[in-house]
Amino acid sequence: MDLPDVIFGKSAPLASISMNRPETKNAFTPEMMDSICQALKEAKADPDVKVIILTGEGGAFSAGGNVKEMAEGKYTSWDMKNFLWDHLQRVPLLLEDVDKPVIAAIDGPAYGGGFDMSLACDLRVASERATFSSAFVRIGLAPGDGGAYFLPRIVGLSKALDILLSGRVIKMEEASSLGLVDKVLPVEGFSESVRNYALEMAQWPLSSLRAVKRAVYQGLGSDLRGHLDYISAQQALLSQTEEHREAVKKILERK
Repeated sequence: MDLPDVIFGKSAPLASISMNRPETKNAFTPEMMDSICQALKEAKADPDVKVIILTGEGGAFSAGGNVKEMAEGKYTSWDMKNFLWDHLQRVPLLLEDVDKPVIAAIDGPAYGGGFDMSLACDLRVASERATFSSAFVRIGLAPGDGGAYFLPRIVGLSKALDILLSGRVIKMEEASSLGLVDKVLPVEGFSESVRNYALEMAQWPLSSLRAVKRAVYQGLGSDLRGHLDYISAQQALLSQTEEHREAVKKILERK
């Protein structure tokens, strides 16, 4: 599979998607966004993949949009809107649609659109040197990839506004205290530690992992009664799986 600006690999039960433009701190291109979408679809369709890791090469997650191209006037008016519609915004929509856990592994800066993309993932695991910034206000823009949608849901309304309106750089101590990241890992051995974290989840049945993720997102847009009705149907189906029967049998045998 030819995926420009991305390194994609699968080693069951994990898949890894790594943005690969280190010379620009993995600044976005239309080709990169299309490659990420294609890789996500491939990982979603593969029954041997249970957990997906999204990361960046060269000591950065992503600097987001290409400021040099913006200065050249490449993305203005309808060109900007079409870039967002046709390429960038397809990623958060697909991340929600992929019914497997997606972990953002952040080792270095996640700024602007890169920050937004990390927020769109289900979980954020970061190294001690990772930094974050919703840098849009610094260049007279606003979050274009869902940052204003995801961030209040992660850290709360006023804290999100503080981050979005200030455009400041958030270092790891603050990011951890805000709940912006779910796990902080040492820089040394970061990739292997992320893999081990992903494997902790991947040991469980795929049917259960998918049902949990779907239930969480369904619950965000539902009232309690509707959610309970939804999950009762899911639970009824899960109770018929071979994985459930085997797991219950093992527990009884241990007792």
